Amino acid sequence: MNVPWSGAALGTDDLFNLFAHRRPVLIALVGAHDTGKTTLLVGSYLSLIKGSALAGASFCGSRTLEAWESLAAWVRLEKGNPSFPPHTPRGSGRVPGLLHVALRNGEGEYRDIVFTDAPGEWFSSWAVNEDAEDAKGAQWIAEHADAFLIVADGMRLSGAERGRARHELRQLVERLGRHIRGRPTVFVWAKSDQQPVETIKDAIRVAVREHLPHAREIESTTNHPDTLNTAVGEAVAAAWNPPLFGREIGIPRIDAVPFNVYRGHHG
Repeated sequence: MNVPWSGAALGTDDLFNLFAHRRPVLIALVGAHDTGKTTLLVGSYLSLIKGSALAGASFCGSRTLEAWESLAAWVRLEKGNPSFPPHTPRGSGRVPGLLHVALRNGEGEYRDIVFTDAPGEWFSSWAVNEDAEDAKGAQWIAEHADAFLIVADGMRLSGAERGRARHELRQLVERLGRHIRGRPTVFVWAKSDQQPVETIKDAIRVAVREHLPHAREIESTTNHPDTLNTAVGEAVAAAWNPPLFGREIGIPRIDAVPFNVYRGHHG
């Protein structure tokens, strides 16, 4: 019998196979380059496989285990000091890499959760011009996600480029606000051991209140790994029961295999 899963990151065609049980819950991580989106995901995955709950549910499998482990290898303390996962490559596809976990809660409810792991350049381009060619992947995410995690880079917002970082983040918040349609949103102050000055945080909060008034705010840092899982869990919990009808995940048919440039992929 042929098994339709390789353990690598999913492409959009693979989502059809998940539909047989129930429409998967799609969680989008949104943010500029190097904000810590992949680190959030890896931190949550490592907590899950150690037995921690995610949104009150337990890990019961993954169709992308090879992809998860490829990322997790960068942060495990096996040889020398851990490092952060490598930058998600831009590639040429218009859909993101998709990472899957299966979860089951205390009531026996099962969910397929699919996370987007997309390059930050997509979102930066989309924030400026949503019709740009290299913003197509961000458009797909904004259209189909059940919940969003917006990741703000505390290090960059408190560093020498803080003015530019604030401007770009506000642009992204404004753009997402035009597409959010009330879907659950979590605003994550990542790398929170690096705190921006209050004037910058206040300016960003004003934008969030204006464009994403329902967003929940949370902090995370790799110095406290449990905060990574908590941040991801906020979005999963909010989207645990997505609408069964009225909105479908539109899966484009394209010639290229989506996200073949995903790190760890070998052609």
